[in-house]
Amino acid sequence: MLKKALLAVTCSVLMAGNAAASLQSCYNDLPNSAPDIRFQDNDNGTVTDLQTNLIWRRCLLGMTWNATTQQCDGEPSVYSWKQALFQTELNYQDASESGKSWRMPNIKELVSLREVACISPALNLQAFPGLFREEADKWEMNRTVWSATPHAQSQTILTFGLNDGMTTHFGPQDVELGVLLVKDGK
Repeated sequence: MLKKALLAVTCSVLMAGNAAASLQSCYNDLPNSAPDIRFQDNDNGTVTDLQTNLIWRRCLLGMTWNATTQQCDGEPSVYSWKQALFQTELNYQDASESGKSWRMPNIKELVSLREVACISPALNLQAFPGLFREEADKWEMNRTVWSATPHAQSQTILTFGLNDGMTTHFGPQDVELGVLLVKDGK
């Protein structure tokens, strides 16, 4: 009985991974900019980017990491930029780890996640599984995330599209977007 249950869980995880991968289009003739070996699974709902030494939450705010399925559950929350800053400051300050707290990443840190060989989404799905579960998720505003970087020539904030890898900018109160948190590694 236990073997059957374990087999069923394993199959469902593999099928979920294949379903997510089928949502993504990749070019075989381009080298990967964010290959699987670049990310170390920390077995706690985070991954360490071995190139930048940043630790990323694998799920957007509002989603929770499911260790059994190795996926993000739930729907991402959306916030204005000011609300996102407030939520991060209020709920994700964790001084217990050498003063390293979760924060909103700057635009360069977000762009470093972009997988240039893939689109829809332009993100490593092994490192960030479950952010896109179905085709409609690609076009949701909660799959575009706020950065901590203001636009140089306007009073707007730079954002990063997880689906297309594009940077755009919006006024801090104009739209509600998703949030992906990061903290400094070693």
